[in-house]
Amino acid sequence: MYLPSDDSILLANCVKYYRGNLALEIGIGSGIITRILCENFETVVGTDIEFEILKNCKDDNDLFSNKSLDLICTDAASPFRDNIFDLIISNPPYVPDDLSNKGKKISDRAIYGGPTGIEVTLHIIKSSIFSLTKYGKALILVSSLSDHSRIDALILELNLKGRRIIEKKMFFERLSVVELRFSGS
Repeated sequence: MYLPSDDSILLANCVKYYRGNLALEIGIGSGIITRILCENFETVVGTDIEFEILKNCKDDNDLFSNKSLDLICTDAASPFRDNIFDLIISNPPYVPDDLSNKGKKISDRAIYGGPTGIEVTLHIIKSSIFSLTKYGKALILVSSLSDHSRIDALILELNLKGRRIIEKKMFFERLSVVELRFSGS
């Protein structure tokens, strides 16, 4: 399980300002973001590709008391369509594979986001963006360790508007939360 760190806390601080009917969190990890979503949304769906992470969250009885929460083991937002979510959140893995243990097999999918660090983020955006309502928003955490130009190109390709809503400088990287929405909204 990915334990909350500066990136999760930064995203959590942004999420607390959003409210609505239906929210999706892709990659629930420790559940820190899911807790806030459950306070601010009528129904919350949490996904993860690791069944054990979902099981741990479900077993934490006080985590989601008196709230409609569905946990689904799936890759990104692949089972969802039809513009249903008001908010989609993700803190995807973003460390480039080449920063790993030099040629050794990558085993921690919670950290490594592909050869340039952005591949998982791009997959999540492509998988989820059309699950947003017309006026819905997606919040994605990105790192300066990843290739931001590919996110910018995808935003243009999908006719989206994107803006960085907060940044935090660390000694080795800069973390940003990017808000995505459809151009006409």
